[in-house]
Amino acid sequence: MTMAGRQVLKQLSSRQYRWLLIGLVGLIAIVQILIATSFVDVARADPFFVRQQALLLAQGSHHWQHYFMIYPNNVNFTLLVANLLKPLLKLTQTPWVLLNVIRFIWIDTGLISGLYLLNRWRCWQPGAVSFSLLWLVSVPVAAFGLFAYTDALVLPLLPDSLALLTLGLSLTGWRRWGVLIGDGLLVGVVMKTNLIVLWLTLVLMGIILWWQRQFSGRQMLGWLVSLVMTLGVMFAVMRTAQQQAGYTRQADAALPATSWIAMSLNPQSSGEYRHGDFARVNQMPTAAAKRQQTQQIIQQRLHQMGVTGTLVHLLKKMRVFWATGDFDSFKLTTQWIRAPRWYLNHQRQLQFWLVLMTQTIYLTMLVQAIVTLMKRREWAVTFVALAILGLTAFHVGLWEVEGRYALPLLPGLMLLSIVGGRELPVWHLNRVMRRQLTWLVVVLAAISVVSLWQTSQATRITDVVRGNQGNGRYVVSTVQKIGPGHAVTTPLAVSGKSNVLRLKPVATHGRVTITLTKGAHVVKRWRGSANELTTLNYPLTAAGNLRLAIKNIGQTPVRYGVMATNYSPLTGRVTAKRHAYLQVVIKQQFIKPHALTTGAASLAVVGCVALATILALGRLRPETE
Repeated sequence: MTMAGRQVLKQLSSRQYRWLLIGLVGLIAIVQILIATSFVDVARADPFFVRQQALLLAQGSHHWQHYFMIYPNNVNFTLLVANLLKPLLKLTQTPWVLLNVIRFIWIDTGLISGLYLLNRWRCWQPGAVSFSLLWLVSVPVAAFGLFAYTDALVLPLLPDSLALLTLGLSLTGWRRWGVLIGDGLLVGVVMKTNLIVLWLTLVLMGIILWWQRQFSGRQMLGWLVSLVMTLGVMFAVMRTAQQQAGYTRQADAALPATSWIAMSLNPQSSGEYRHGDFARVNQMPTAAAKRQQTQQIIQQRLHQMGVTGTLVHLLKKMRVFWATGDFDSFKLTTQWIRAPRWYLNHQRQLQFWLVLMTQTIYLTMLVQAIVTLMKRREWAVTFVALAILGLTAFHVGLWEVEGRYALPLLPGLMLLSIVGGRELPVWHLNRVMRRQLTWLVVVLAAISVVSLWQTSQATRITDVVRGNQGNGRYVVSTVQKIGPGHAVTTPLAVSGKSNVLRLKPVATHGRVTITLTKGAHVVKRWRGSANELTTLNYPLTAAGNLRLAIKNIGQTPVRYGVMATNYSPLTGRVTAKRHAYLQVVIKQQFIKPHALTTGAASLAVVGCVALATILALGRLRPETE
């Protein structure tokens, strides 16, 4: 299909191609606006602390949560979010949709830079439309545009940096150095720990450009000095901004860099984050004790794994880093302030098909990117290759690894894939070959339908989450005490039918009465020990707003896990004071487990793909036929 698509695009006139590209870019903007206004993330784990702290700063507070003493690496990003929130809060008390739009605008600078680069590389037709189409259907682009964390900030950085470098080399005099210094500033402003790799790539590119005689020795030296000075200035500016915002580092509270190295050597998690590893280091009282603890963990794990075990472990980390093309898109968000009900009620089924689509596109990109790396020797390709190798070596060989850490490489893979697609020969099929391949497509489609149906039947859904509020358990547990005779109530937004409620009492033995209501109707009431009343079953209840009330009927206080924040997890509305929201999970448990998808859906999807492939084969005919 890709070959036939390239043939069709090449045959379009310049005017037709331009209007097709304009329409495609316009469609990207429309789709992103719809996504940004339809989905609003509650924010959990690290993004939750960033959002809560940014709200406090925007409201004039200079008090910093203890989380930022442990993780000072998130302070700069929090200051950025706070500065965005200050003007937005003057317009609305629910600024999250506007922040979604801002994130998409920033991410789309990668689209603009990519189109600029394809034009400079003489890959405009069909490259520009192909790149825009990849951007439109990219699940990671959509998912990370909604994710309130640093990943969206770094997503377009590689094409943006490469575009500025390319533009700078096409200029002369002060304009060249203005653009090149701007490139250094761009990388310095959004500097994260792993993005030292991109900064080092810029350093190496200066040397390579000098070797290729595009830089004189004096220019190369000036380039390297400007990068070092830019990075130093940015660190100094951000340190001043931190002090003005009231932030003071606490050396004994901060995790040492070696803690991430120790975590990366955990064979039980393939080098991914483990809360147990964090807690083991975080409980140490001083910076020296933390460093000593991490050094012991590193030595123990290297000794236990040995040389062979360590190599196997690195291969497992490589699999985590490179195996999936969704870059953890489906693990980002479990709580929504706003999301379409059809999505909430069919997440597993939708993700099943999206994963198949995403992985197919990803594998195609990898194959075509490898072709580019093997056949092209331009310095721009070298730049992308160095960034890919550097980030891979950093996370696979040294640091903690997660799928989303490879996200900055996605636009680079898209560009390399499009360039590599031009290197592939176009098939010209005669009538006999088309007939044979058509029958092959039909056979493969039949096998695919059976395989997908078997996969869906093997993976059975026993329950579906209809509502969730899990904040307050990450790093520092947040609890609320309910005194004797007192009660707390919390509203619950339920997206579909439900019959199970789970609460998070914290080491408490008091007696409580728990009441679940819908409007004026009492769905069910429970009475007993708080520790025992954790998983509560009730009659199947339709979607809608429920209300949960917990009253302490004993003689001792009871404690429940809560989310304490200055915005509502249900409406997103910002409040002047912090409010507590109970940690709760609402589910529908099925008597008869459901399959991921149906045979009819599998047949319809595979049938559409097979038909498109057969039509594409019809385009690949010899010109003389």
